[in-house]
Amino acid sequence: MPAVAAEESPLKPINTSSPRTTLLGFIEFMNKGYGMGGGLIQSYLDSSRLYLTPEEMVTMRGSFHYQEAAQRVLDLSEVPPAMVNESARRLAIQLKEVLDRIDLPPVNSIPDAEEMAKSEFKRWTLPNSEIRLRRVETGPRAGEYLFSAETVKRLPEFYDKVKDLPYKPDASIGWNDFSSYSPVGVAIALYRIVPSRWLIDAPRYRVRTTFLGQPLWRWGGIVAVLGSGFAVVFLCFRLSRYGARRMISAQQWLTLLRPISVVAVTPVVAFILAEILRVSGIVYQVLILSLWTLFYLAFTWAVWVAGGAVAESLSNMEKLQVGSIDSQLIRLVMRLLTVVVAICILVAGADRVGLPAYSVLAGLGVGGLAVALAAQQTLANLLGSLIIMFEKPFAVGDSIKLKDLEGTVESVGFRSTRIRTLHNSLVTIPSSQLVNSTVDNLERREYRQIKAVLSLTYDTTSGKIEVFVEGIRHLLEAYPSTRKGNIEVVLHNLGQYSLDVLLNFFVKVPDREAELVERQRILLDILRLAETTGVQFAFPTQTLHIESFPEQKAAITALSDAFPKNN
Repeated sequence: MPAVAAEESPLKPINTSSPRTTLLGFIEFMNKGYGMGGGLIQSYLDSSRLYLTPEEMVTMRGSFHYQEAAQRVLDLSEVPPAMVNESARRLAIQLKEVLDRIDLPPVNSIPDAEEMAKSEFKRWTLPNSEIRLRRVETGPRAGEYLFSAETVKRLPEFYDKVKDLPYKPDASIGWNDFSSYSPVGVAIALYRIVPSRWLIDAPRYRVRTTFLGQPLWRWGGIVAVLGSGFAVVFLCFRLSRYGARRMISAQQWLTLLRPISVVAVTPVVAFILAEILRVSGIVYQVLILSLWTLFYLAFTWAVWVAGGAVAESLSNMEKLQVGSIDSQLIRLVMRLLTVVVAICILVAGADRVGLPAYSVLAGLGVGGLAVALAAQQTLANLLGSLIIMFEKPFAVGDSIKLKDLEGTVESVGFRSTRIRTLHNSLVTIPSSQLVNSTVDNLERREYRQIKAVLSLTYDTTSGKIEVFVEGIRHLLEAYPSTRKGNIEVVLHNLGQYSLDVLLNFFVKVPDREAELVERQRILLDILRLAETTGVQFAFPTQTLHIESFPEQKAAITALSDAFPKNN
């Protein structure tokens, strides 16, 4: 069977085990990428065809593969993740342009892996330059030799210094200018719609006239893309506002359309600017970092609004009162979840735009500690509200008694509880104070106590009292709502002006209103029983004996004659 030459694997990376293999591999892969892509474009422009063929696009993607593999030998650890793609492409081309213009040392003089293993310093500097390759000590690429982060950072500076020098043989001539000023990204994106030659073969004066390092055609694209994105977001804001006025019940869900529109639009705009228009330099840095910052802020906003909307929906599904403990608990849990998710989003966003995540977390920790120290009472009230919500010693609508205060619970908030008193006044009690007090929940009683003292006149005979007391007992036992076996009706005390009969029993009723109704019925029946048995109720009187004081007696008699009694 004849031997078949093995094709090079498209997944083959550059060997980065030493400065020699890294440098030679970078030059090799960049030459292959330039040869495939540049040769394809030149043959296409030399032909009479309007459009690129599918086979040519496959070749173009192969060129991109070699370029992306070469970009991996750059240490981009100090480049914000949001800018890595464009920065890697631009910096790799600039490094290739620099290497194409300076003298490179003989291959044998570049240290290999064996020589670097013996070397004390795990780095190598290209002779007569400040281009360094350094071994990565930590992370997933530990042990690899890459162009150092400092070198990567200074590549634009190096390119500016050598860009006027002549090219060496077999150089990638004009690659940086072509990548920076021609609309090649637009041509590739629209190759099925617009003939690529119309864009790539534009007159040089049109593509080289620049402002802030960007050709004028690119500024037109930037304005068009940003304007389109703003128009979409503005339309979504208007639709959200219009829908919220029309559908009050879905107001919060419609409000969610605002942050979602920003979340959806910003990555698309950033992709077009970076990959199609290929904006570069300071303009790229400002636009991309601003867009991704806006994206993560809008994402945080969307999560916050969604948490509130979910809480409202759950409360409505369960038909909970607005100020009830369960509804407040649902809102609190959702709010805590959204706070946690929002912090994670902000930390991830800070890392993507180049802010150290640990610094952000440390800042949040210090800020949280400062807030905690400045708002100890507020946090105590919040903790008290959480205890009330989880333990549920009472619910909204319950009648409670707290020291000298009695009333109905109207709402339980994150800071305080509001109670409507029997005088119809509204009392607000901090949750920390409430949770440390003794709360008597009158609503949780299975039976409600009715206690009274019936004052009978002293001229009531003992026989009538016995009949009256026994009649009340039978009357109470006959009521279906009274608690049998715990009825107390006894002659309790010989008072100053009355014979006191103690009346103490319990009734089973659902609420205070029913208790008052039942109390009235029973007391009316007792009054009827008193009329039947001839028992009379006493009222406070006092008798003054003044036989020993004739002068005072004569004065009182005179007053009595002056103001005769009305019959």
